[in-house]
Amino acid sequence: MKQRTIMLFLPGLLGLVLLSSCRNNHGSEEKAVRAVVPVTVTAVRTGTMTEYAEFPATSSFLEKAVIKSPITGYVEKCFVSAGDRAIKNELLFELRTREATVLYQDSVHALGITGLIQVRASIEGLVTIINHPKGDFMQEGEPLCTLVLPQSLVFILELPYELKDYIRLGNECVLLLPDNEKLSATIHAVLPAMTGSSQTIRVILEPRKTMPLPENLMAKVKIVRSLKNHVLILPKSSVLSDEVMKSFWVMKLVNDTMAVKVPVKTGITGTDSIEVVSPAFTAADRFLTSGNYGIGDTAIIRIIK
Repeated sequence: MKQRTIMLFLPGLLGLVLLSSCRNNHGSEEKAVRAVVPVTVTAVRTGTMTEYAEFPATSSFLEKAVIKSPITGYVEKCFVSAGDRAIKNELLFELRTREATVLYQDSVHALGITGLIQVRASIEGLVTIINHPKGDFMQEGEPLCTLVLPQSLVFILELPYELKDYIRLGNECVLLLPDNEKLSATIHAVLPAMTGSSQTIRVILEPRKTMPLPENLMAKVKIVRSLKNHVLILPKSSVLSDEVMKSFWVMKLVNDTMAVKVPVKTGITGTDSIEVVSPAFTAADRFLTSGNYGIGDTAIIRIIK
């Protein structure tokens, strides 16, 4: 009888043992899923944010001197080459009139008339173009060469008319050259004419220092679009967004071991920082700067010092 009773209770006992074992295993699996994420944190700061608009600009010399031929004839001598620096009143060309050339080559009726005309530089500058080399024939008034004044180099900004309010004479801007060198410039003038096809206004940007730059160099100019003082600023790495950049949020620390998702409204975006318009965080609040990507709305974290 006693043996029969033991046989009846034995299956129930085994079932309880198995059930208890399953519960323990399930609990251990739950604990394993709740991983701790190593993170770094930062605090919000107050500062100034500037928003820029970027446009293309082209270098150009404002002051040029086109040296023209005073006669119809031939280039007897050319004393300069393209790229040379000429000083004022320096001899550039020696010309011979057409009539003198005919008489000069006539050995039978030689009259001793040379008909040589000297052409000198009207300004000090760089020779950019030689239009007529030695021996070339030219008409009166044709250009012989072109001189430019290096100090007159400016950048011409083609600005859409609807953005004219961004331009303030005397304001500074930054020119980004193709080699990534930055050049400070001043908004010097706005030309009183518009280009016909693109309907843009031409703005003259004067560099703060003279550099040996070529004409027709393409650069990018950054114009201040808006400026805000005393705004809340977070690093870009702290602000996350969805795929379409419509919703933004941060992971804010509740305590030293937990962070929660907080939706935010952003403003001006800089190179490595971003303005937080709302909510109004305090200097005591802390936010994740790394380890925040791809985690849930609530995360168990470990701060890395």
